[in-house]
Amino acid sequence: MSESRFALGALTPAALLAVLCGVAFAPPRALAGEMPGDAASASSAASAVAAPRIAMPAAQGNAAADAPPSPDTVIVPRPLDDTRFVRIPADGVPDALSLAEATPDEPTAPLQPEAAAVHALAPAAPHMELSLGYEGAHLTNGYGDWYGMHLRGLYQANGRTFLGELAELHRFGENTQLGAITYLQDLGPDWFTGIGFGGTTRGTILPSARVDVSINRKLLADRSLIASLGAGYAWSRSGHRDQLYHAGLIWYAIPKWIFEAGMNYIVDSPGSVKAPQYYAAVTYGEVGKSLIVVRGGIGREAYQVTGAGTQIADFRSHEVSAKWRYWITKQWSAQVELDYYHNPYYSRYGGEVGVTYQW
Repeated sequence: MSESRFALGALTPAALLAVLCGVAFAPPRALAGEMPGDAASASSAASAVAAPRIAMPAAQGNAAADAPPSPDTVIVPRPLDDTRFVRIPADGVPDALSLAEATPDEPTAPLQPEAAAVHALAPAAPHMELSLGYEGAHLTNGYGDWYGMHLRGLYQANGRTFLGELAELHRFGENTQLGAITYLQDLGPDWFTGIGFGGTTRGTILPSARVDVSINRKLLADRSLIASLGAGYAWSRSGHRDQLYHAGLIWYAIPKWIFEAGMNYIVDSPGSVKAPQYYAAVTYGEVGKSLIVVRGGIGREAYQVTGAGTQIADFRSHEVSAKWRYWITKQWSAQVELDYYHNPYYSRYGGEVGVTYQW
């Protein structure tokens, strides 16, 4: 908020109390820096709070008599947007990003929660992004190294969001090509839904095909809380069939902060192995400047293919990751991510670097 300068003289206790009340009880801000309209509102509110009259020397009596009377103290509340957690500046870039980008290269992680976070922050004007990245990781206990490249795209307009990815991946001695697309659509001011498809060209390290659906509801008076329910199904060339379920919350709590928590539940066949997983994430920062995302997860995994003819099943694991995105210009940004994963069979140390262009 821009600083306000008051007229000469000290504020009386009553005027000072009014100003403090206006600051303390003003409506909470949305998740972003002020927009030009907000700055004007705040400036007019501050100018409306006038200093009380003060005694003036006799030499200045005529000037004081000619001066217009000071208006009464007025507290003007700042207006609220209907969807204030989605703050769109003049350049059309939303003030926050998803906590975790949709990553179809995770075998059983539902895609819809991450896509929901992206869709909820869609700007009013059409918006597009294209990113290119490289990932790599070292695995202990002789499981080899991972590496790969991906091309991801995003398009948003008229209450619709499209997310797509193409990737070339090398894991556990196998190579595969991945393709995925997710579509989300508004059903009104409070509801939106999504559907996604993905698949690979060969190998067993990722499902040969999968489908995901979700329904999402904006809650609270300012629609700052999103509740998501999702389900999916995955087919693997190794013979596994997975039922994927998800429930989660995304809370756009205060400026620059976003919180996320949820649960994934996988039922794997054959064997009907059940694997609950829990995760939480925090995002801090501003779009157009820099963003930091910290994410953690813990739970069980139904299975994991570790190469042709080999797999591990029904085990516990945990992981943590940190991501930093920095805007070089209004349209260009760079991203660096570090992650750590551990299960009883191996540990994985890895990361990703990428560059994104938006228009």
